[in-house]
Amino acid sequence: MASGSSMMNGDISHPRGSGPENLGSLEETLQQMNTLIKENRELKEALKQTNLSMKERFEGLSAWKEKQKEERDFLEQRLEEAKTRLNAMDVENEALKKRVEEREKSGAECLHTELEALRGQIARLQAEKNDLVALNSELQLKMGQGSPRDSFIEIRIAEDELKVTRDLPYMPKDPCAFSMPKAESEEQTVRQLLHSLRAETDEKERLQLTLQEARGRINELENRLEHAESSTQTSLPSTTEINSSAEVKNLEDQLLKLCSELKQAQVKLDEAENMKRNLQDRCKDLEQDLGTLRIQLGEKQKAQAENDSLRVQMESLQAAVKLEQKKTQDEKNNLNQLKDAYTKLFEDYNELQEEKKKREGCVSREEYDDLQTRFATAEKALADKQQRIDEMKMEIFQKEKELETISVFQAQAEIYSSDFYAERAAREKIHEEKERLATQLEYVKKQNTQLQEEMESLGRHSMSEMQRRHVSRGANPQGPPSPHHLQGGIGDWQQQNIPDHACPKCGEVLPDLDSLQIHIMDCII
Repeated sequence: MASGSSMMNGDISHPRGSGPENLGSLEETLQQMNTLIKENRELKEALKQTNLSMKERFEGLSAWKEKQKEERDFLEQRLEEAKTRLNAMDVENEALKKRVEEREKSGAECLHTELEALRGQIARLQAEKNDLVALNSELQLKMGQGSPRDSFIEIRIAEDELKVTRDLPYMPKDPCAFSMPKAESEEQTVRQLLHSLRAETDEKERLQLTLQEARGRINELENRLEHAESSTQTSLPSTTEINSSAEVKNLEDQLLKLCSELKQAQVKLDEAENMKRNLQDRCKDLEQDLGTLRIQLGEKQKAQAENDSLRVQMESLQAAVKLEQKKTQDEKNNLNQLKDAYTKLFEDYNELQEEKKKREGCVSREEYDDLQTRFATAEKALADKQQRIDEMKMEIFQKEKELETISVFQAQAEIYSSDFYAERAAREKIHEEKERLATQLEYVKKQNTQLQEEMESLGRHSMSEMQRRHVSRGANPQGPPSPHHLQGGIGDWQQQNIPDHACPKCGEVLPDLDSLQIHIMDCII
C-alpha cells in the first residue's frame, strides 16, 4: 500500500510539473501578440506616410491639370483671334473688290472722254498752227522785208512744234512684264508685281527725261519766237507761244496723272506685300501651334499607353486580390474553427485539471498516460494553429496593403483617362478649326491673286491706251483723225477689255461673282 501510494504521489507530481510549461506557452503567445501589435502600429505609420506621398502626387496632378486647362484656353483664344482676323480680311477683300470694280468703270469712262478731248485738242492745235504759218507767209510777202532766212526760221518753228507733238512720251510695252504666264503660287505673283513695278519705274524715268527734252525744246522755241518777233514785228507768234505753253501744260498734266497712277499701283503693291507677310506670319504661328499640339499628342499617347498597361495590371491584380480574398476568407473560417477547437480543448484541459485534482488519489496510470498524450497533441496542434494564424495575419496585412495600392492606382488611372479624353476632344476641335482656317486662307489667297491679276490687266489696259493715244497723235499731225480710225481704236479697246467675271485659269466667263468663285474652286482643285 505504501509503495502504491508513493507511486500515485509520483504520478501526481508529474502533471503538476507540466503546468508551468503551459503558462510559458501562454506568455509566449501574449508576447507574440504584443509584437504583432507593435508591427501593426509601424505598418499604420508606413501607411500614413504612403497616404501623404500619394496626396502630394495628387496635388501635383491637379496643378498639371490646371496648367493644361490654361494652355487649352490660351489656344482657344488664339483661334478666336485668328477667326476675327480672317473676318476682317474678308471684309477688306470685299472693299478692295468693290474699289477695283469702281476703278475699272470710272477709268474706262475717263480714258474714253480724255482720248476724245485730246484728239480734238490735237486737231485744233494743228489747224491753228497751219493758220499761223499761212498768216506769217502772207505778212512776209506784203512787207517785202522777209528773207529766206526768216522763212527758214518760220519753217523750222513749225517743224519743231510738230516734232514736239511727235516726240511725246512713248511707253513701249514690256513683253516680259505683261505676257508672263499666270503663276499659281503667291510668291510668283509678287515677283510679277515687282517686275511690273520696276518696268513702270523705268517708264517714269524715261517720261521724266522726255519731259526735260520737251521743256528744252519749248525753251528753244520760245527763243526762236522772240527772234521771229524782232524780225517780223508782229504779234502773231504770241498765239503760237500760248498754244505751245498749253500743250506743255497738257503734257505736264498727263505726266502728273501717270505719276499718280504709279503711286496708286505702288500703294496697292505694298498692301499686297503686307497681306502676304501677315498670311505668312499666321501660317508660321499655326505651324508652331501644330508642332506643340503634336508634341502634346505624343505625350498623351504615351500616357494613354501607360494608362492601358496600368489598367491591365490593375485588372490582373484585382483578379489576384479576389483569389487572395477568397483564400483569406477560407483561412479565416479555418482560423475561427481552430479557435473554437482551441477554446474547447482549453476548457477540456481545465476540466481535466480539475478532475485530476479531484481524482488525485484514484487516477490510474493508463488514464494519466492517455491524458498526457492528449495534452501533448493538443499543445502541438495549438502551436501549429498559432503559427498558421501568424502566417495568415501577415498575408492578410500584405493583401490589405496591395488593395490600398491598387485603389490608388485605379484613382490615378481614372484621372489620366479623363484628362486624355478631354485633351483628345480639344485636339479634335483645334484640328477642325485649323482645317477651316486653312481653307479660308486658300480662298483668301485665290481672291488676292485674282485681284492682283485684275489690277495688272487694268494697268496693262491703261498703258496700252496711253500708248495708242501718243501713237495716234504722232502718226496723224496734219488733220483730225478719221471716223474709221476712231471706230477702230474704240473697237480695239473694247476687244482688250477683260470681262468682269472671267476665270483666271481657263478664261471661262460666268454671269456673277458667286458662280465665278465656285468655278475657280473646282477649276484650281
